[in-house]
Amino acid sequence: GFAGLMQLDVMFVSSSASWNVEKSSQDETDLSTVGSVVVFFFMLSFYWTHQVLRNIVRATVSGVVGTWWFSPLEATSFCSTAVSGSFIRSTTYSFGSICFGSLIVAVLHMVRNSLRSAQNNRNLGLVRCIVVCIMTYIERLVEYFNKWAYIYVGLYGYGYVDAGKKVISLFKTRGWQTIIADNLVNRLLGIMSLTIGLLTGVCTLFAAFLVEEFESKQGWMGIGFGVGFFIGIILSGMFMGLVSSAVDGIIVCYAEVSLI
Repeated sequence: GFAGLMQLDVMFVSSSASWNVEKSSQDETDLSTVGSVVVFFFMLSFYWTHQVLRNIVRATVSGVVGTWWFSPLEATSFCSTAVSGSFIRSTTYSFGSICFGSLIVAVLHMVRNSLRSAQNNRNLGLVRCIVVCIMTYIERLVEYFNKWAYIYVGLYGYGYVDAGKKVISLFKTRGWQTIIADNLVNRLLGIMSLTIGLLTGVCTLFAAFLVEEFESKQGWMGIGFGVGFFIGIILSGMFMGLVSSAVDGIIVCYAEVSLI
């Protein structure tokens, strides 16, 4: 699977490390053309894997929400068949759809990053900047589209193309109500995540104040607050992502029932 792909990429990078870096006359190192291609595909596989894992979780959560919505007795606990069944569907039956949509986002992300890293070259700098801006908006649009498409993949087991058609139909019939509700929920979850990060930073700051000696408190207190803040943001962001997926699944279920 993806672990094997990552190992293969590491082998390619390590085997090409002896010849993919060349010395310039100013003692600066530049990647050769073949080395740049290897690094490009390595980063592509890394970001692709990251997207696949995120979307598997999203499809699994939406499947559990759908089971709870239509058959509440089958989703009464964490160890219920709704969780295991939804996860198995996401990693087997719907795995191809998840990988396909994730690959599209990964390719757009890598193309945008490649163009952005080449902005130091002044040749056609303005055109390149415009293209990067357009690619950024296209990537965000595809990510938002995929966000709702994977809800349908998790709920009904649709393929990626069929799920996309359902998303378009949802926006046509429900209009801006779905988008507004989604934005309100995400902003609220973002505020909660930021609050948790600040509280974690304050707790870490207080712990650093108690542990460190008086002479060295000032430096370590700032570091403690920063570490606690970022740990709180990351952990709360993971949890809020699950909540966001569940809310989006409820929005889709409600919209589908209202259309019947």
